[in-house]
Amino acid sequence: MKIGIDIGGSHMGVGLMDGPKMLAKRERDFNQEERKDMGKAILKVIPILIEELLEANKLKIEMVELIGIAVPGTISGGTVVKAGNLKLENFEMISELKKIYPNRLQMRNDGKCAALAEKKYGAMKSYDDCVFINIGTGIGGAVFLEGKLLEPKKFSGFELGHMVLNPEGPFCSCGKQGCFETYSSISALKRKVTKALGIKEDISGRFLREELLIKQEASVKEELEVFLKYLKVGIGNLIDMFEPEVICLGGSFAYYEGSPIWQEMIEKLEQKNARFNDTQMPAIVSAKLKNDAGIIGAVIE
Repeated sequence: MKIGIDIGGSHMGVGLMDGPKMLAKRERDFNQEERKDMGKAILKVIPILIEELLEANKLKIEMVELIGIAVPGTISGGTVVKAGNLKLENFEMISELKKIYPNRLQMRNDGKCAALAEKKYGAMKSYDDCVFINIGTGIGGAVFLEGKLLEPKKFSGFELGHMVLNPEGPFCSCGKQGCFETYSSISALKRKVTKALGIKEDISGRFLREELLIKQEASVKEELEVFLKYLKVGIGNLIDMFEPEVICLGGSFAYYEGSPIWQEMIEKLEQKNARFNDTQMPAIVSAKLKNDAGIIGAVIE
């Protein structure tokens, strides 16, 4: 029995895992007050959700062989070196959790966790050369070549969302300007569309996807066009760099599969100016495990 934890900029999910099977799950959104100090909030919410899981399934913490954590940002060992969307720097998460739990603990970048789950159990299982792009609050991801996850020695690496697409573009949470995620993350799209419509930004991803983006207002169409324009550039760059057999799109963007937005993205990537080698485009697939991928991948050893 293992427990996987997926920490996002506004949300946490905790799952009780038996191999690839999720037996039970608990979720919680961070409120506005908690988001002011995410380190403190994380250490408060993790024990609450784990206790709820254990009680509901009549288990004790000693019966859990591993607790795995997926967290955005740069990870080195047990430390969150930098996570812009969580406003964390040099946060010793594993050592703090060891004060609470006697179990084995491990932590990885959330994009890598989701990618490992999709490679082992999901949409990338039958491919060797893969690029996984997690599009949600930010943009993260991972790369597999010949079936092997590429992992630098120093930090977690492959910060796909911080590839600069416009050096004079908007400032990113990382401090740079014009990063991929400032244009094509779901949070960036939500922020721009709600501003254009003059409504509050605190809306659900489903409401954005199923209500706001189908409106005919010119301002919405304009923001969506910018989103897709930079999505094409960012994905095109990654195709040119790694020549993958497949691009797997995860995070909340995976729920756009089958929508007009998804189809328009494919059409843009098929244009001759999208890729250096335009003879054969890689398969474009959505993450099969959707938002559970981070939890599942967090406990892969």
